[in-house]
Amino acid sequence: MNKQIIKELLNEKEVQQEYGINTRTLQRERIYGNGIPYHKLGRRVLYRRSDIEEFLSVCKVGQVVRYD
Repeated sequence: MNKQIIKELLNEKEVQQEYGINTRTLQRERIYGNGIPYHKLGRRVLYRRSDIEEFLSVCKVGQVVRYD
């Protein structure tokens, strides 16, 4: 695999550490067929960083308001 692709793929624990999404939530959403798109390599489940960020931007509700 290309090293750049490997850096872009995160396992469940790395997703939890970087984005604060619980691993159990990721597992449950995979079971129900919704949530963040993932890649399955054997028994490993990996998430692409760009897919996570796109999913989070689509789920955004409301507007950001700045009070400066």
